[in-house]
Amino acid sequence: MLRLSLKDRVRRVLVVTPSEMRTIDQRAIEQFGIPGIVLMENAALKVVEVIEKVYRLSERDKVVVLAGMGNNGGDGLAVARHVFLRGIKVEVFLLAREEAISGDARTNLNIARKLEVPLYFVQDERDVSNLGESLKGATLVVDAIFGTGLSRPVEGVFAQAIQLVNDMPVPVVAVDIPSGINGEDGHVMGIAIKASHTVTFGYPKRGHLLYPGRKYTGKLHVVPISLPLDSAQAVGVHAFTLDMGEAAAMLRERPVEGHKGAFGKVAVVAGSTGMTGAASLAAMAALRSGAGLVTLGIPASLNEILENKLTEVMTRPLRDHGTGCLQEEALDDVLDLVKDADVLAIGPGLGKSSSVFEVLRNILGRIDISIVLDADGLNHISRDISLLSKHTGPVVLTPHPGEMARLTGLSVAQIVGSPVETAQKFSQETGAVVLLKGATTVVCHPDGRLYFNTTGNSGMATAGSGDVLTGIIAGFIAQGYGPFEAAVLGAFVHGYAGDLAADAYGQAGMVAGDILEALPLALKEMYNLRTGDCKR
Repeated sequence: MLRLSLKDRVRRVLVVTPSEMRTIDQRAIEQFGIPGIVLMENAALKVVEVIEKVYRLSERDKVVVLAGMGNNGGDGLAVARHVFLRGIKVEVFLLAREEAISGDARTNLNIARKLEVPLYFVQDERDVSNLGESLKGATLVVDAIFGTGLSRPVEGVFAQAIQLVNDMPVPVVAVDIPSGINGEDGHVMGIAIKASHTVTFGYPKRGHLLYPGRKYTGKLHVVPISLPLDSAQAVGVHAFTLDMGEAAAMLRERPVEGHKGAFGKVAVVAGSTGMTGAASLAAMAALRSGAGLVTLGIPASLNEILENKLTEVMTRPLRDHGTGCLQEEALDDVLDLVKDADVLAIGPGLGKSSSVFEVLRNILGRIDISIVLDADGLNHISRDISLLSKHTGPVVLTPHPGEMARLTGLSVAQIVGSPVETAQKFSQETGAVVLLKGATTVVCHPDGRLYFNTTGNSGMATAGSGDVLTGIIAGFIAQGYGPFEAAVLGAFVHGYAGDLAADAYGQAGMVAGDILEALPLALKEMYNLRTGDCKR
């Protein structure tokens, strides 16, 4: 019997926008002849499967279904029917006028009526009050008011109903997306359902992965509803996310006959007085991510500190005239440092001195290896973005929103509000791979490919965490991963190491060094999964 490797079995999980999902549904109906009512029925059955698996309801329980007028409401009506036919008490509250319900949703409404499923229409405050009374005796709420295409603020009885649900200590399963969440960007449209679980169809939507939508989604279940397998590719979807299996499959085998030179050479230029920790974290992360040799270029007057601190990383003094900060005269030292390197990581803790800018400006026109640019390196390059075009090799930029604001001239609020659009535009303008850090880190390739990272936690919002990420990405590039691949895998591994550190220490007390220490454990678990020897 043919046995598939992990790499053969897994696929990247493609992530769609609401408009892409509409096109996918339309293609299934028009080109493949799959009736919309069939897709709706399949969706409802999958929602019920999740409900049965998670909650194991019995005849003693009661489910309250909130349904809107569109296809999402039709899904909810079909869910109510299947739950009702399993002998569980169900009450459906329709937030719509009966005459406004049409198409496949109307078909499901008519079936529910004939089966005598209890139906109530919510038109005014008295109806909302009745809903509140029903919720008091509910075991579970199914939210099917709005789908992924919501584009205007939630108001009136809709907002009142959602507020009632959020105020009740009753778990909620959202159909496709929590009502009130924008499926494109995850924004809350005035008010939104806070779901315990969300069951979405075919593909995750961007609004599930971007905050605050990710917080409102709860546990996300992506279920098939008989869409053609090539649906997302056929409509040109380029966004994706990874689960553990898919990330593990990206890892390259380490040949048993390999030596330290076979796993790549990383040059790191980092650090200044008061910021030697940034240099240490970035250099050690490159080594901990699997690189064979790492050399840290550090201002000469700080070299002794780093030599004492770092045992496995080599150090190279860079001329600084005793200032503890990189000087223009150090350019030749830096060029000598990188001549045998596969990748240069530059920026962490370099400081604000104009001399650093001059060194960076001259480096970009003189070498052709991959560069990972972070922290102060980004702050300096923001003085003249055109310098990025001087570099003939690949560039990976890893800004947080504040650094991205300096690079683009936008406000931090604008960047946090539109992280995908901001990062994609800057990547296309500069030709660089852009990793925009955040609660959901996004990685953009100039050709339009987009990755959403879902590992990590708020404990990683600590000084030095980004320096560890810089080192990981550089370490992967040194081992032969492409820049975009290294950034994607680096973001995943960095976040997973952070999750392991949080398991050990809790999120409140975590420091960047904990992420660094957890890094080999994260890689070990991923390699074990890759080879089928996972014990976790």
